[in-house]
Amino acid sequence: MQLIHSAARVLQRVIDDGRSLDQAFDEVLPGLEGSSSALKELGFGGCRYYTSIDSILGDLLDKPIRKKDRIVHFILVAAIYQLEHMDVPDHAVVNEAVKSLENSRQSWARKFVNGVLRNFLRGSNGITLDAKPEYVQYSIPGFLFSAIKSDWPDHYTKIASASNQRPPLTLRVNRQRLSRADYCSVLDQLNVSYQVTAESDTGITLLKPTPVSEIPGFSEGQVSVQDESAQLVVKELALQPGQRVLDGCAAPGGKTGLVLETAPGSLQLVAVDLAARTPRIRENLERLDLSATVIDADLRESQWWDGQSFHRIMLDVPCSGTGVLRRHPDIRHRRKPGDIERFAQQQTEILRSVWPMLDPGGLLLYVTCSILHKENDGAIENFIGELDDYELQSIDQVTGLKTRYGRQRLPGVNHGDGFYFCSIRKTGRGSG
Repeated sequence: MQLIHSAARVLQRVIDDGRSLDQAFDEVLPGLEGSSSALKELGFGGCRYYTSIDSILGDLLDKPIRKKDRIVHFILVAAIYQLEHMDVPDHAVVNEAVKSLENSRQSWARKFVNGVLRNFLRGSNGITLDAKPEYVQYSIPGFLFSAIKSDWPDHYTKIASASNQRPPLTLRVNRQRLSRADYCSVLDQLNVSYQVTAESDTGITLLKPTPVSEIPGFSEGQVSVQDESAQLVVKELALQPGQRVLDGCAAPGGKTGLVLETAPGSLQLVAVDLAARTPRIRENLERLDLSATVIDADLRESQWWDGQSFHRIMLDVPCSGTGVLRRHPDIRHRRKPGDIERFAQQQTEILRSVWPMLDPGGLLLYVTCSILHKENDGAIENFIGELDDYELQSIDQVTGLKTRYGRQRLPGVNHGDGFYFCSIRKTGRGSG
């Protein structure tokens, strides 16, 4: 099956059916041998720029394409993405788009697709993004763009621009195996281009996209793929030898490995997540040759807990993912207006559930990859309003914008992905 038709199938699964890009690729890739990288470029790029391209198509078409023929719409989306963002000759794109409809139920649309794409190339109807609403120009769905603009009126253009960039491939060096300088020497010997991260002392960013299987030392557990912002969480945990640590919502295990790699002395680490997600934690621990207690459970419930308190709790809670739109462009199409409130409620429920598990004097570090106040300061405000045995701790080891209760890193403003940090100490003085 042709590449452009396969890309259209991926996009339809994400935009119309609500699947993740990973799920869509898993369903489509088996039928497309030898072109997985090109398909992923079209899938990621088509999702990233869908809102803009869809608006352009609205100008090019006299009326929307019928629901039963929606695959034609997505063939046009994939083709326009190629024309605008990929180094493919115009005539080759148009020809492949037309050919992709041969021997299909939509074979009638070949002339139609040819005409639409040629009109696009001619700039028919004076189509320009400059005259369209900001959310279309930045290709972020309206309700999501409005939420970001409302929360960050001084930074939203940088956030939106950064959210449409290809994400960097950042690695975390396993200091249990070797130092960052040692790994840099390995990359130098292999003539691999890289930069060391500015704020994480274990991070290295590869300057050329590289499949995970080809990253030097990955399969041996020398490095892991992890964004720089995520690597910073260990700085605020103030870990001490012998502590008992809960890594809540731990999958896929990136921070689990980070804590164990950088921890002083022996830690008792318990990683908890839903049963469908914990296999990834176990796989990562096995690759890194590290050990932790991994438990299948919903953190909103406490039946799994043995009653032994934790000195540190790290919660990387489920969220909207608005800080990682560049890394997961399908998120912008899978989120709905009510999702933000739903995530905020779930986050508060998780905080309430684990707070009794924290030792008096212990620290709870709450983090999200969201940049929306409702999920960050808002969730914390809802939670601490019920407590009388807490002290908010200043976030001193992580840079970012200071918020009422924590610190926010923003894409396009700070290094790495968007990330929120809040640290709370349990005083043990009250009854909460």
